[in-house]
Formats: sequence, C-alpha cells, structure tokens
Amino acid sequence: MSRPDTREFQAFHRQDKGSITSQVHALLLNRILDMDLKPFDELSEARLASELGVSRTPVREALARLARRNLVDIYPQRGTFISPINIQRVTKARFIREALERPLARAAAESLSPEVESLMEREIALQTTFANLGDDSSFLQSDDSFHILIARAAGFDNIWEDVGEVRIHMDRIRRLSLLSKARMLKITEEHTEIFEAIRSRDPDRAEASARAHLQSVFTDLDKIRGEHPEYFYDATTAGQPGA
Repeated sequence: MSRPDTREFQAFHRQDKGSITSQVHALLLNRILDMDLKPFDELSEARLASELGVSRTPVREALARLARRNLVDIYPQRGTFISPINIQRVTKARFIREALERPLARAAAESLSPEVESLMEREIALQTTFANLGDDSSFLQSDDSFHILIARAAGFDNIWEDVGEVRIHMDRIRRLSLLSKARMLKITEEHTEIFEAIRSRDPDRAEASARAHLQSVFTDLDKIRGEHPEYFYDATTAGQPGA
C-alpha cells in the first residue's frame, strides 16, 4: 500500500475526533476512487494510523464507514481489504444514471438560464484544455461538473447527491479507462453536442444527444471490465481475500 500524503492531516490535532474520522474517510475514499488503492489491496489499521499521525480509533471508524458503503471488506482476525468492484452495483448505477440523465437533458433544454449556460460553456472550454494537456484527473472532475450543471439547468441542483451512494460504484472504474487525449476530446465533443442542443432549446435533440453520450460511456465501462477482470467481483469465484 502506497504512503498517504500526511500534509492533509497536519491540522488533525486541532480538530475533534469526528472531524478527523471524516478526513481519514475522505482521503481513503479518494484513493479508492482514484484506483491508488485497488480491489483486494489489504489495509492495515495500525499502519494507516502511524502514517497519518492519528490514533487507531478514527481509522477504525473511517474503515467502518467505507465498509457500510461496500468499499472495503472487514474480516475479523483476517484483515481489511478493498472490496472488488461489484458488477451488480455497477449495473444498477448505469441504470439509474441513464434513467436520470436523459430526462434531465430534456428538462435542461426547456429551462436553461443564462447563468448556467455560461458555466456549461466554460466547463467545455476547460475540458478541451485538460484534454490537450493530457490531464485526465482534472478532466474527470470537469466531466462531473458538466453533468451537475445539466441537473442544475433542469432545476434539480442536488439530485446527484441523492444517488451518490449508488453512483460511487460506477465511479470506481472510471480511472481504469486511462483516458487518452483522443478519448477526452471525443467526450468533449459529445458534451458540446449536448450543450448545443440544450442551448438551442431543443428537448428531443438534447435527450438524443445524452442517450448517445451514455451509450459511448457504457461501451467504455464494458471494455474496462474486459481489460481488468481481476478487479471485479465474480459470483463463480470461491473464497475470500486472504483465504
């Protein structure tokens, strides 16, 4: 397991235990989503506490939170491991995303405000820049921001927060795509098509563009699963990590 950046924890001892637990949870969550911590990697409570300069209690509580989110598996007397990517949860996330994004794009085309229009245009410009720089981390953050803006344009600012626990399992495999410059530019083109349809106040075109984009995204996810089968949960695989 790679060593965390302890600079994020310099202020820990000036905060309460709950805040420390939340920060440990956030750091580990980000490392799981970034695939810095990969499926089946073992986590040592004692080692994490030592590396982060905190007691074992907030680490234990943070790991328990991650276990409740199905991101780590805790086996008493055997250890704690990063959970494999569960196909059923990813499939559920895909279904929910498609069920939401198509009507959101349609609603956005019917109610886009000048403010959100400007923000969406800015986000696409940023994506072009990040793609040309090969900055996939910033690109993925901008990708998220763009879809959040579609929801905002539709009048549902916090809808992605409401389904965050489901989406997180789909988000786990995004880093595995190892986005190339060409792929990032293609995604930006798809976003531009969605934006132009929304800006043109054309609900049918907006929904069709969102559908085409999602089909492209889902094709990527299927390809990732094929390239990295070792990271995914297979019901036919017997045993547990460390068995």
